[in-house]
Amino acid sequence: MSAEEFWKDDPQLFVSYRTSFINKKKREMEEEDYKSWLRGLYIYGGNGRLLSSLKQFIHNMLSKHKDNTKIEEYPSKPYMELEKEKNNNQKQKELHKENKYKEYENSLVYYGTLKQQYLNKIKRKESVSKIE
Repeated sequence: MSAEEFWKDDPQLFVSYRTSFINKKKREMEEEDYKSWLRGLYIYGGNGRLLSSLKQFIHNMLSKHKDNTKIEEYPSKPYMELEKEKNNNQKQKELHKENKYKEYENSLVYYGTLKQQYLNKIKRKESVSKIE
């Protein structure tokens, strides 16, 4: 807001600018809070993986029996992307199941019509043989 707008324009304009500025700062704070939380989530996950691999390493050094379980690696993509991919894969599996079931239903209908055609053919032969 310029000085001229502040001194010469409607006072309500100042209130609008101030409200807009406060809302903008709140959004920025919420965004920064979310980003900080996400960073903490990644650090927490990384520390957990580091701790489990360190435990496994010490166990393998001190124990007679080796623990050959695979150590988790750092995620190749952000957590949200991995979650989206997981959901997409699940949806694709469900669609695939639905398509298979529809194919099965269609095959049953097809075989049902073949059976009906066969029965009709037999009835026609019987009716023709009765007439003769």
